Amino acid sequence: MAERFRKVIQDQFGTQIALARAIGVKDGSYLTPYVTGRSMIGGILRKKLEKVGIDVDYILTGRMKESQEAPVQVEPVTNEELFEQCASKVMDIQGRLLELNAAVLEVNQMLGRLQKSVK
Repeated sequence: MAERFRKVIQDQFGTQIALARAIGVKDGSYLTPYVTGRSMIGGILRKKLEKVGIDVDYILTGRMKESQEAPVQVEPVTNEELFEQCASKVMDIQGRLLELNAAVLEVNQMLGRLQKSVK
């Protein structure tokens, strides 16, 4: 299984890092337990791999699907593009954090009123 997975990665993405980027994980080391055979591909990883065009059944069983779709091609990303993507995600997270902070403040105020009414 691990050997087939390594071959699929090499043929379709070139490197573990490229596949990791394609499936949206932090880095290529996330895939290491699977390409070394220490771990089996589970449901979450399976969905991510299938989304980018990898035939997980082939990796697990050695049998290819009859109608194999063309794999998703991952275009190289420049450092500038990657920086902008990261900055955009950070801005999105900061906006969500502000919303959560406001909600926590509201809950704390309600708890304070509750404590006063109990006394």
